[in-house]
Amino acid sequence: MAMYSIIKQYSLSIITILIIYALAVNEQVGKLCAGVAILLFGMIFLSEGFKAFSGGFLEKILASSTKTSLRSIIFGTVATTIMQSSTLVSVISISFVSASLISLTQGIGVIFGANLGNTAGSWLIAGASSINISSLALPLIVGGLLFNFQKGVVYKGLGKVLAGLGFFFLGVFYIKAGFENLKDVMDLSQYQLDGYKGVIIFILIGALITGIIQSSHATLAIIITAFLEQQIGYNQALGAVLGTSVGGVVTALIASLSTNSEGKKLAIANCIFNFTTVFAVALLFYYFRDLNDIISDMIGLESDSILRLAVFHTLFNSFGIILMFLFIPKIASMLDKMFSKNSAETAPLFINDTLLPYQDTAITALNNEVKHLYDNAFEIISNTIGLSDKDIRSDKKLDSLIQNKQLFKKEFQVTELYNTKVKILFNAIMDFSTKLQTYVTNGEYIERIISLRIAARKIAEAIKNIGMLQKNIKKYSTGNNKALQNEYDNMRLELGELLRTIESIKTTPEDSLINVKEQLQKQKKFFKKQDKNAFVIVEKLIQDNAIQAANGTSLLNDLSFVHSVTKELISATNHIYGLSDTKRIEDATANTNAT
Repeated sequence: MAMYSIIKQYSLSIITILIIYALAVNEQVGKLCAGVAILLFGMIFLSEGFKAFSGGFLEKILASSTKTSLRSIIFGTVATTIMQSSTLVSVISISFVSASLISLTQGIGVIFGANLGNTAGSWLIAGASSINISSLALPLIVGGLLFNFQKGVVYKGLGKVLAGLGFFFLGVFYIKAGFENLKDVMDLSQYQLDGYKGVIIFILIGALITGIIQSSHATLAIIITAFLEQQIGYNQALGAVLGTSVGGVVTALIASLSTNSEGKKLAIANCIFNFTTVFAVALLFYYFRDLNDIISDMIGLESDSILRLAVFHTLFNSFGIILMFLFIPKIASMLDKMFSKNSAETAPLFINDTLLPYQDTAITALNNEVKHLYDNAFEIISNTIGLSDKDIRSDKKLDSLIQNKQLFKKEFQVTELYNTKVKILFNAIMDFSTKLQTYVTNGEYIERIISLRIAARKIAEAIKNIGMLQKNIKKYSTGNNKALQNEYDNMRLELGELLRTIESIKTTPEDSLINVKEQLQKQKKFFKKQDKNAFVIVEKLIQDNAIQAANGTSLLNDLSFVHSVTKELISATNHIYGLSDTKRIEDATANTNAT
């Protein structure tokens, strides 16, 4: 996120300086630069405006409309066509993939569709360039600002959409005006070459401008206006339009720097789509140009119509989807292998700041991240008590499994594992949940966020306590004193049973969770009773000369630590799976605020 902010800040600073310089040196260059800036400003307004309508509604449609790759592509196309913001659609799809609400395959489909939906912008720009739109732009801006003064979120969102469209049209107008008398200052015709060389050069020009401006819409406006003013020929214009797809990946790649591995996967998938499509179309350029002319003639476009550029933009993106459609599952599989999950055990898998504006998705991601934290804790605890995670998840009797003490021969430090597998995740969860609360006003949502935060804290505390047990569990479970060995094996058995119960919840139907809650309550009472009886147990062992007084002190402390670990794990489980009482959550909230 920091890298993205720095790049964005410097990009805006450079553009600002260039506009000021251009306005001072040449009026026509100034108009062109101002047009690009106004168009970009309009795109920002459009994106912000549509966010006001996405609070739950758009996310629900996405979740229900992406069951297959084809439906994912259709959703991405329609959503981007309506909102004119492939960035917003991409961010939402990244959010859903990050939160595991849709698969990577579905997310790739949405990204592919967003590329096709983005071509609607070229139709809008081409149409706006062929008519006088300045009279339409100003009323939209004024109307949008008036709506923006209203109190309702929907009114403000509508206001930003209208103002965004107004600035969009105004930007196209200024770009067109800037090109009218620009031939003496910037003559693009000097780059025109015959054959494939000319096509390749303008593909690179289109890619370069898009990469710098970070807006394919702004680049398309420049290309369409340059063609309209006869600064470039038909083939060169088509090549430059093709190049916008190459330059467009820069924005996605920069944005992916602030996301988790799922966001990076989708950014790479977008690169694969665009680079493959552009390479194939460039290789067969003249065939695609002829096909574009046939389609344009069929729909009644004149030979010099600028709408032919929009037809070409739609044509090659449609071809890309047809070409890549069957390979979506293979692309997803390849990207999963590239980004091994092992490297992400110490980093958040589901949460990132791009999710914050989308409450439902963000809370689901937070829930999944806390479960991820528990999985890491589960591995640490199971290894500490000398059992593998496979043992606990199996149907084998724990009584016999604890007799196998081979795992105690392996060296691992709970403190080190806490710092790498728990603390980093815990800090990320606390940071994300705190930020998320500033976006949430719904009481139930706030309660859920607090509950998950409590669960994360309980898990972290459980690992701290298990760290206190590690040395003695290993020492006395493998020692020669049978009485101590028996007591510590009992601790291992009881913790193993608790871990097995918690693991069973993952496959328990929601309507049966009440039974699990009762089972957890019984185990909690059992451990509490054991903790109370600890003095009696230790005292009897000392009286029977089974252990020494020093061993008794250690045993008392360790029985207390076991009770703390179980108490924290049961509490965390109740909070994760919504089994905690509302009153207790409110009390915990009050205590947290008091602290």
